[in-house]
Amino acid sequence: MVNSPTRCAAIFVLMSTQAAIAQSPRDQMFPNADSCYARAYTKAHLAKHSGQQVVGISVSRTREVDEPYLGLYLTLQLRGVPGGFQAYAACENEAGHLYCTMEGDAGGFQIDPAEDGAIILSVSSLGMSFENDNGFATLERSEGDDRSFLMRPALCH
Repeated sequence: MVNSPTRCAAIFVLMSTQAAIAQSPRDQMFPNADSCYARAYTKAHLAKHSGQQVVGISVSRTREVDEPYLGLYLTLQLRGVPGGFQAYAACENEAGHLYCTMEGDAGGFQIDPAEDGAIILSVSSLGMSFENDNGFATLERSEGDDRSFLMRPALCH
């Protein structure tokens, strides 16, 4: 017979595993209002990936979108283009990831959890469009090196 402390430890491990499995992608990747992710590419990385235009990207929660959707605010910096671009998206849990549609029919993307608390943001087949005071920037799923982004937890701005 298994002694009581061993049985308690086994039950605790099982319950912890089940709780992690039951956690939705939204709760796992964006558990609170301060959940933010970012990626700034180094000059060395960009030199190896000459077709990549994105030099920086970030995603953070926003209250600009109503429940039950998760509202996200995205920023984008492009190589050789002054100023940053921005966009808003509404996301919902879908089969182990978040699927997000961008404001104003500006495309969409998917967010999946990655190792060590990171996320992977993947451009959808509809692309992703951002804007700033000078115009628009679009990332295409079918061309270029700007199709997916590994982003790590960051401080919110």
